[in-house]
Amino acid sequence: MSDIIVIERELLRSAAFRQLNGTAKTVYFDFLMKCRVKTHKPKSGRKRERVILNNGELEYTYSEAEKRGLPRATFMRAIDTLIEHGFLDISHSGGGGKKGDKSLYAISDRWLLFGTENFIPAKRSKDNRQGRGFQKGNVYGRKSSIIGVKNDNPNLIWWDLDCQKRQSKKKPQNSLNPCH
Repeated sequence: MSDIIVIERELLRSAAFRQLNGTAKTVYFDFLMKCRVKTHKPKSGRKRERVILNNGELEYTYSEAEKRGLPRATFMRAIDTLIEHGFLDISHSGGGGKKGDKSLYAISDRWLLFGTENFIPAKRSKDNRQGRGFQKGNVYGRKSSIIGVKNDNPNLIWWDLDCQKRQSKKKPQNSLNPCH
């Protein structure tokens, strides 16, 4: 591993790089610091080429970002921006809760064509796993305080996240409200 990161002027001058916010640039530089790079001079006499030996295997977890002072939502937006502008690609999408299954990233050069008709746009794939988050059929919604489910039984009370009574036709004898 080297103590030096090389950033070409072409990248710094590009429209894709100039549109990045400070957090996205910082996250990109963090990824560059994780690269193991080998340089070699091609036989044809052209300039030296750098090859990223661990491209597609770069890890940067949410917990690592938090240790560096980046909140999860901010880090996620920075990753999305880097993908949309052509600086990063996701080579493996982590399990999001499965221990040890982390997302793996690759440094991309799609940014070279950013803003042209030949640019290949990319986005993070949506999480389509069943039973996660707020969705129909998931009674265990994230951070929910659902006490009862509104149905034909007037004795059940439905409470929202702020413990505000949404609808109740008849208050039961023993209140199930955890907020009172």
